[in-house]
Amino acid sequence: MKKLHFLVSLILIFFSSHFCVADVKAEQEDMPVPSHADAAIILTKYSGLFDRYVTQQASLGECVSFLNGRGIYFGLMEVVNGSEFTVKDCARVMGQIELLFAGEAEFLTGKVILPKGIASWEEFCIMQGVDYVTGYQSIVEALILAHQLND
Repeated sequence: MKKLHFLVSLILIFFSSHFCVADVKAEQEDMPVPSHADAAIILTKYSGLFDRYVTQQASLGECVSFLNGRGIYFGLMEVVNGSEFTVKDCARVMGQIELLFAGEAEFLTGKVILPKGIASWEEFCIMQGVDYVTGYQSIVEALILAHQLND
């Protein structure tokens, strides 16, 4: 699992360095708030974690379906309603990915569940060394870059 964590950390560092914006602090006031849809697309198509399975042309529905099909839960209502994807949501998703890649995932109703004896996904990530805060910041930075490219 430590090798997987190291790989995920390297991917996140690579991802964040490629999508880093030079003056993020100046833009914090106008910083976009990621939605569940944004996170699903960024994680599947641009993080490097799933690019061998999901094409760049994949739709939002295909991205969400891919993640949910592997137990990485993205709720339909949250995706459709544009609900905010929070740091806490990022901890859950990155924790689910960590367990899935490590081959240690347990499932309940099709979702990767939190291991017994651990109070929260944030606690799990801290215990496993999964830097979910940096992962969340990478998602925000990717959104900033996307907004700049669209302007």
